[in-house]
Amino acid sequence: MLSLIGREIRDHLVYVVSPCVVSLIVIGIAICTFLWGIEEASVGFCGILAIVLFIGFSILGAAQMYLDRSNRMSALLSTLAVTRSRILAARVIVGVLTVLGSLVPALFVAIVLLRLFAPPLEFYSRMVVEISITLTLMGFLCYCIGLQVGWTANRSRLVLGVPLLAGLCISLIAIKGFGPEAMLILVVLIAALLVRTWSQFVSASL
Repeated sequence: MLSLIGREIRDHLVYVVSPCVVSLIVIGIAICTFLWGIEEASVGFCGILAIVLFIGFSILGAAQMYLDRSNRMSALLSTLAVTRSRILAARVIVGVLTVLGSLVPALFVAIVLLRLFAPPLEFYSRMVVEISITLTLMGFLCYCIGLQVGWTANRSRLVLGVPLLAGLCISLIAIKGFGPEAMLILVVLIAALLVRTWSQFVSASL
């Protein structure tokens, strides 16, 4: 399994590293903004970068599946006594690590900055937990969307589907906000997409 995970990271290094770089940029802007005063331009730019970050998760999943579809990599690996379930599991693990590696540092810095500069609120701890969990689930949902959309040989569907569906999922936060209801919806969507992706992937012809 570790060799499969390492292979996935090497084969898609750009797509794994890019979200982490965007996250570091957001962290840098957030620190500068809190230290030298909040400006509307900085907040807006961070918002745009956050959207780019979530779309980046979708692109990672789409790249993993599309390159497999076009190069038939899993078909080759399946001849080497490696099951498709293990291949997909390795990909999902890489996706989870990328989402966590990108979001957790940014959320940690945001929490520290709010603790230092924002006025204390009674519901602060609950709000932080709900926002953190919701954003993490949203990031993983975007990745799962990429997995589903990427399993296609149609490039136009790939190019149009990834940003469109990722954008629709991101808009869920604007509609439902952060909280248990949004988390439940995200978990259900993630489970449905993973089951569908697994079913398609393992049943694909060699």
